Amino acid sequence: MEQTNWQKFYLFMYEAKSAAGIYFVAFVFFYLFYGILEPNQASSLDFWTAIQIFAACLLIGLGQSFLLTNNVTNSRITIWGCWSLSVTILFSELFQWFQSYPDWYHYVFYAAIALSLFFYWLALVWDLQRETKTLNRALEDYQQKNKK
Repeated sequence: MEQTNWQKFYLFMYEAKSAAGIYFVAFVFFYLFYGILEPNQASSLDFWTAIQIFAACLLIGLGQSFLLTNNVTNSRITIWGCWSLSVTILFSELFQWFQSYPDWYHYVFYAAIALSLFFYWLALVWDLQRETKTLNRALEDYQQKNKK
């Protein structure tokens, strides 16, 4: 059954939304966690900042869906990682999410995001290896059953 353009678009956005949600939780966690480290400068997440964080995470999710859905290669993962880190830094600096904190907070946040992208790359590689083994086993079983 052939998918319609609407179905393709819907599934694309479904995948982007899932990634955006995961990154939104991580960004908000870091944003609010810094308040625990510096209680006198603790911040709450106001609506405008939440919208900014969500927009950044949605761009990261869209990039992930666009670049990594159909063809996962190291070059595509690298492009997506650079895109994601660039969006993170741009939004954080443009909207001054951590302006009331020392500069090293920014760098810890960026490093944590970069590290999470590295671990995401590992997960993709390992998942692809597992999927390849599963498909190879299924192909071998099929070939054994159809040998006559």
